[in-house]
Amino acid sequence: MEQEVSDFVLFLGRFHPLILHLPIGFLVMATILEGVSRLKRFDEYNKAVELVLLLGSLSAVAAALLGYMLAQAGGYGEQLLIIHQWSGVGVAVASAGAYLLKRYNRNRSSALMDRAYLSLLTIMVIALGIAGHYGGSLTHGSDYLTQYMPNGLRTVAGLPPKEEKGFKKITNLEEAAVYNDIIDPIFETRCTSCHNQNKKKGELQMHTRQLLMKGGEGGPIIVEGEADKSEMIKRINLPEAHDDHMPPEGKRPLTSEYKKLLEWWVNSGAPFEKRVSELKRSKEIQSALNTLVDPQANMSPAEKLLASDIDPVESKVQTELQKHGVDLRPVSDRGHWLQADIKKEHSVDSLLVMLKKVSPQLTWLDLGETTTTDKALQPIREFPNLTRLHLQNTRITDKGLSELAGLANLEYLNLYGTAVTDAGIQQLEKLDNLTKLFVWRTQVTQEGAQDLQETLPNLKVYLGAEKKSVALENDSK
Repeated sequence: MEQEVSDFVLFLGRFHPLILHLPIGFLVMATILEGVSRLKRFDEYNKAVELVLLLGSLSAVAAALLGYMLAQAGGYGEQLLIIHQWSGVGVAVASAGAYLLKRYNRNRSSALMDRAYLSLLTIMVIALGIAGHYGGSLTHGSDYLTQYMPNGLRTVAGLPPKEEKGFKKITNLEEAAVYNDIIDPIFETRCTSCHNQNKKKGELQMHTRQLLMKGGEGGPIIVEGEADKSEMIKRINLPEAHDDHMPPEGKRPLTSEYKKLLEWWVNSGAPFEKRVSELKRSKEIQSALNTLVDPQANMSPAEKLLASDIDPVESKVQTELQKHGVDLRPVSDRGHWLQADIKKEHSVDSLLVMLKKVSPQLTWLDLGETTTTDKALQPIREFPNLTRLHLQNTRITDKGLSELAGLANLEYLNLYGTAVTDAGIQQLEKLDNLTKLFVWRTQVTQEGAQDLQETLPNLKVYLGAEKKSVALENDSK
């Protein structure tokens, strides 16, 4: 009968990851100091080696003991665990022995003891490398260090060519194998680092079909045909802060599309041999599947634009614009797309002409609260990458809106507090990507907004509190 492990032992074992870096740091530093102190100009460092070795050996012993306690919880591959465990013990013994020899041979009076000391120091470093490597393999998977190693280095190291994990390009979605091409790659990229033959967290292994369906210490994690009763689906849908949420904190989370696809697979009976064409799909699932063929499939034109590359603006151009009252900022931390705000006290007429210098990079423009007129707005047609435009509380009229007809990427337009009318907004009917239009406190009526939405069914027009905002449902969506 298997003996139950004390909770206190397991509690102490959880401190193993907390202190294991101490012996690594101390013992590596002791080795470096020893080597340096053998040079005459640095021989004074020899006095520090003994203390650093003592601290390293004590922390190595503590790490080994706590590691042994942690191992009692189970969930680790036996072979890797044994190698990691005994190499850790080797580090503790070798470092303690090296400390004792160093202490009793302080002045290197015995050549034999000095050779023995250096031999133990060498063994200690080798054992430290082995323990660290196999410890990383237990925690992150056996290929953690080599997963991204270039094939050239793999050849030198005597390793086979890199096997690509995760999603392979799907060219024919209908003929794709549901499990092999879609579900298993999700497991490979998000789950199997903790649930494999070497690390069996919760006694669950997901690297083979049989072990996946077997489940873990709590039993099967998949109830075929019933996602809402499947433990796997329950856990991936828990709040991220929940202790039982999977993947755990610190691991790459599942995207909303991946969660939907896993639920779809389980609800379809968790098949292993069927193709996509053989399973029923809702519009939501089809949308998620489309991202496997084209990652940008569900992106709006604006999102695709911002995901693309653009050359940066020359710093002198940016400095010149800022001197004239244009606040230029990056839209995000990635890429060189810009947003521009023009200060209210500056003349828009001349500044829009100057902004042509950054028109390729400019995607957000805020002219709100400025003196913008229909005439001043004429250069706007030369800003093809605009996705957001603020014109609230400006002097523009229906005539000015005609200048926006060529902004094919525009998704957001704010006309709050302007003199535009129903006739004016009808000039926006060619902006197929427009999704938000703010016309609160204008002369636009509910009827005018509805007429525009019949042409642009993805558009929502915001008329404000005194009028009813309208949004037509797009049945073809």
